[in-house]
Amino acid sequence: MKLELVRLRTIAGETIAALDYEPRRPRGVTLVAGHGYSSSKHNLDPLCAFLASHGYRIVSIDFPGHKLGASGGRLADIDDLTAALDAAVAHARATSGGTVYALGHSMGALAALRTCAADPAIAGAVSIATGYGRPAALKALGALGAVDLRANYVDGLTLPEVVTQTESVLDAALEALAGRPVLYVAAERDGMVSRASAEELFMRAPEPKTFATVSSDHTNAGEHSRAVVLAWLNERHPRS
Repeated sequence: MKLELVRLRTIAGETIAALDYEPRRPRGVTLVAGHGYSSSKHNLDPLCAFLASHGYRIVSIDFPGHKLGASGGRLADIDDLTAALDAAVAHARATSGGTVYALGHSMGALAALRTCAADPAIAGAVSIATGYGRPAALKALGALGAVDLRANYVDGLTLPEVVTQTESVLDAALEALAGRPVLYVAAERDGMVSRASAEELFMRAPEPKTFATVSSDHTNAGEHSRAVVLAWLNERHPRS
């Protein structure tokens, strides 16, 4: 596998950092990947490296405003999230072509669903550790002081602001996914996204869709989703 740090330009002219995982025996399939709130592309590295070892090219981005990442800038609006993934999609198409999927963890999963919905040429999506109805749940967690929502790690929107803005447009995005396969993954020990929330998102989603549960907490759900994501991809893209 060849691993390269690349700098991508969004339509708005912002610079986005990404890790480009190029497999030794490519299948002609690329996944553009987005991490969760306050994290960076390195959080998804175990999943991305594993999929690349099986022939899938990955372009994993740092969202703007995330202080642990390399993109810099500010996260001013949820459209900054989809603009960053759009830049990764454009890079994938310009450099290798083939089939493209959008994949994300937590906040990145919501962005991946919206990115896929807005671009009919994206083949499908993978949503890991996110759900529906999260604004109320996050408000309750914050009020109890039970979870650190890590706003200090992001220059811009707080996590409740991200999910509130996203939820207002999520139903329309889900409708636009009809006819394209989406894998929804829930984590058994997820303290941020309840099983009911993950199942509600799946229930509202159109066909074709697949639901899987992995033994993990919220933070490490990407790494522990390796087997189910690989199986889902291999079902659609078997080795010739």
